[in-house]
Amino acid sequence: MSTQKQEQAFFGLVWLARLTVCLLTVGLALAIDSTATERHRADVRAKWQEKVDDLGLRLRATILQNTQTVWGLAANVAVQPDIGEERFQRLASVIFKLAPELLNIGLAPGFVIKHIYPLDGNEAALGLDLQAQSLSRDQMALLLESRRAVFSGPINLVQGGQGLAARIPIFENDTGRVWGVISTILDLDRLYTAIGLDSLPPEVVFALSTTGSGNIDKGLFFGEPDAAWQEPVSTTMAMPGFSWKLYAQPADGWPDHPDSPWLLRSLLGLVTLIIIAGTLWITTLILRDRQMQLRFWGLFELAPFGIALYDAISGELLQANPGFTRILDSKANNIGYFDDVRSLSGDKQRSEPSISNRLASQVRFTGVEGFFPMADGTLQPLMLHGLRLDLQGKESVIWIIVEDISQRKEAERLKSEFISTVSHELRTPLTSISGALSLLTTNAVGELSGKAQQLLKIAQRNSDQLGFLINDLLDIEKLIAGKMDFNVIEFPVSEAITESLENIQNYATEKNITLNAQELSTTTVKADKQRLAQALNNILSNAIKFSPVNGQIRIWTKLHGQGLRIYVQDEGPGIAPEFRERMFQKFSQADSSDRRSKGGTGLGLAITKELMARMEGDVDFTSEAGQGATFWLEVPAA
Repeated sequence: MSTQKQEQAFFGLVWLARLTVCLLTVGLALAIDSTATERHRADVRAKWQEKVDDLGLRLRATILQNTQTVWGLAANVAVQPDIGEERFQRLASVIFKLAPELLNIGLAPGFVIKHIYPLDGNEAALGLDLQAQSLSRDQMALLLESRRAVFSGPINLVQGGQGLAARIPIFENDTGRVWGVISTILDLDRLYTAIGLDSLPPEVVFALSTTGSGNIDKGLFFGEPDAAWQEPVSTTMAMPGFSWKLYAQPADGWPDHPDSPWLLRSLLGLVTLIIIAGTLWITTLILRDRQMQLRFWGLFELAPFGIALYDAISGELLQANPGFTRILDSKANNIGYFDDVRSLSGDKQRSEPSISNRLASQVRFTGVEGFFPMADGTLQPLMLHGLRLDLQGKESVIWIIVEDISQRKEAERLKSEFISTVSHELRTPLTSISGALSLLTTNAVGELSGKAQQLLKIAQRNSDQLGFLINDLLDIEKLIAGKMDFNVIEFPVSEAITESLENIQNYATEKNITLNAQELSTTTVKADKQRLAQALNNILSNAIKFSPVNGQIRIWTKLHGQGLRIYVQDEGPGIAPEFRERMFQKFSQADSSDRRSKGGTGLGLAITKELMARMEGDVDFTSEAGQGATFWLEVPAA
C-alpha cells in the first residue's frame, strides 16, 4: 500500500473514531436523562403514596376513635340491659361531646330502635327494624360471629350529605345472649374535615371510591367526578362491612422531567461537548504529531547548546545533537559522566549531588553549575539542566541540556579582579588624601577661613564615604573568596553592643537620633567580636540613615533557642514587600535611582549576611511599610 493510501486510511479511521465517539456520547446522555426522569417520577409517586397511606390511616383512626367511644355505652347496656330513656339520653350526650363526628346514636334491643339521640330530626328512626330493613344476612352473620362493629356506607342522609353507619352488637353479661345493637351514624363531611381531606391544596386530585381503579368514577363518593386519572396512587381502607379505595395524583399529572431538568441536561450537554471536543483535540494532536516531530527534529539539530537523550535504566546515550558533540566530543557516552562534577573552584571534592541522585528524587533540575573533565585533562565549566520522563508502558528516558559557560565565568573572573585591583590601588592615595584633609580641618597647618573650613569638611566627608565603599568592596571580595580570617572567642554580648553604640554615637548625634539600649543580656556568646561589631554597625548605620529627625532607635537582646538575638528597631518608612527578596543581595537598594535621597553602596547588608553565616549565626528582619523595621542578629550562645 502506498504512503498516500496509508495516510488516507489513517485519516478515515480517525474520522470514524470521531463519529463513533459522538454517537455513543449523545446516546449515553439521552439514556442518562431518561433514567433521571424515571427515577424522579418514581420518587414523586413514592411521596404521593405516603400521603395517601397517611390519609387512609387517619380516616380509619378517626372512624375507630368515634366508634370506640360508643363502645362505652354498649358495655354499660350489657351490664344493665333494662336501660331507661333518661339514662340513655344522659350517656349519649356525654358520648356526643367526646365524638364530634357522630350524627346520632340509636339503641335497638332485639334489633328494633327504641331510643335515639338526639331525638330532634330523628323521630322517624324510632321503631325501625334493623334486621329486616337495614342489615343484610351477611352483615348479621358477621355481626354475631365477630362480636365487633359492622359498618356500611356511604349512605345518603335524609337531612343531606352522606354518612357511615356503624352497628355495635350487645351481649348480656349474665346470660351471654344477644340483647341487640347500638346503631350510630357518622357524618362523612365531618370526617373529611377532621383529617383535612376537604382542605387539600388545588394541585392535589383526591378521590374516595367503592370500586377498583378501573371504575373509579362509577363508585366515586368524594372527589372530582370529571378528573382525568393517569395511573393514580391508591390505598385500600377495609373495615368490617365495607372496603373503600383512596386515590390521588397531581392535578397536572405525573412529571415528565425532574424539577430542574435544564441543570442536568445542561451538565450532560456540557460533558458531551467536552468529550466531543476532547476527542477532536486528541485526534488533531495525533494528526499533527508527525509534523511536530519534523519541526522538533530541526530544532534539535540546530540548537546552539547541547541536547542529549539517555536511557534512564542503563544510562546509555540514545541521541545527541551536534551542539552536544561539539561541547563534549565523545566523553559523555554514558550519563554517569556527569556525576564527576567538581566545584567551581576546581576542587576535586564533589560539591553537588550527582545527576543520577538528583533525578532519582526529583523529576527535573535546572541551573547546576560545575567543572567537568575534558579529554585533554582540562576542566570545562558547564551548566546542566535535566528532565526525567517516565513513559507509560515504555522505558524511561532522561533529557540533558548542556551550556558552555566558559565565557561567562571568564567575564566574572575579570570583573572580580578589576574590582579588587581598583580597590587596592585607590586605598593608598585615598588614605593620603584623607590624612591631609584631616590635618587641614584641625588647623594643623594654620588657621583657615570659615568658607575654606566648610569646603574641607565636605571634601573629608566624601573622602570617608569613598573609603567606606572601598572597604566594603574589599570585604565582600574576601568573604566570597573565603580569605577573611575569623577569631571566634567567647565574650559577653553586652560588650560588643556597648562598643558599637559608642562608635556610632557621633553619627547618630549628627542626625538628631536617640539610641535607646534596653534589656541588654550579659549572656556569653561565641563569635568573632570584631566581625560581630562590624555587622551590628551596619545594622545601626542603616537604622540611623532611614530614621526621621528626632527619631528613636531601640536596641535590646533576647534568648532564642540555642542562640541570642540582638534586635534593632527604627521608626523609618519600613521596607516594601517587593524588596524583601533582594534585601541581602549585593548592591541592592530600595531606591536604586540616581536621585535617591539616601546614600550607600548597597553592600552593607550583603556583608552582614556573609559575616553572620561564617560565624554560624543569622540575620533577618520584620517590617510593615510605613511602620519602621526591626532587624535582628542571631549568634550562638556559649
